[in-house]
Amino acid sequence: MINGILALMVSVVSMVSVGGVLMALIVIAAYVFIFALVIICLVRVSRYFKNAGKEQKLMRMEMGKVAEEVHLLRQEIKGGKNGDALT
Repeated sequence: MINGILALMVSVVSMVSVGGVLMALIVIAAYVFIFALVIICLVRVSRYFKNAGKEQKLMRMEMGKVAEEVHLLRQEIKGGKNGDALT
């Protein structure tokens, strides 16, 4: 890719017509745009994976709390059936 960009730069310098230079600048702008999109995507993906571990930890904590509440409710219901209400 670098060789292609350098070859493009050499061809830009060797061109003498204004149309050729304009076309070469448009091609260079397209390369820069695509390169910038790749960098932006990599940054967003790295941020996502960095935060994914924290989100999983929070989710496990919340699920633990819910499981404990369900366990307590089941004990309360089981105690109510036996006539030994906790209230």
